[in-house]
Amino acid sequence: MIRSLGMIGENDAEIESILYEYNLNPNFPDTVELESEAIDWNITDSEISKRKDFRNVTTFTIDPETAKDFDDAISIRKINDIYEIGIHIADVSHYVIPDSELDKEAFKRATSVYLVDRVIPMIPERLSNGVCSLRPNEDK
Repeated sequence: MIRSLGMIGENDAEIESILYEYNLNPNFPDTVELESEAIDWNITDSEISKRKDFRNVTTFTIDPETAKDFDDAISIRKINDIYEIGIHIADVSHYVIPDSELDKEAFKRATSVYLVDRVIPMIPERLSNGVCSLRPNEDK
């Protein structure tokens, strides 16, 4: 099969050639998208009680405004005469159920791939930029 990726040197053609060469698919199978759409963003009191609650600790993202996802943050607070530095990383394992279609696809992709002008995410954007993202003023 012959497929045109565009004119040599044009940004889209160059990106398409990278996607083709490394077999990177920016789209997710429908079953994976459906699973991600079914995930409830609400955090129950029962779930909160199982975790250490840092919502009252001032926390800063270390991802720039132009980031494709916000999944890393730090905090600092003084407790008596000691400073505590917190490293916060979004936990997708709560939402990605073992052996689910979402889990299988994430395993197959292994990582998100960051290109000059886009990202090919390991998990659907609804999760990577939504429920699993450490965005300001949202309970996570």
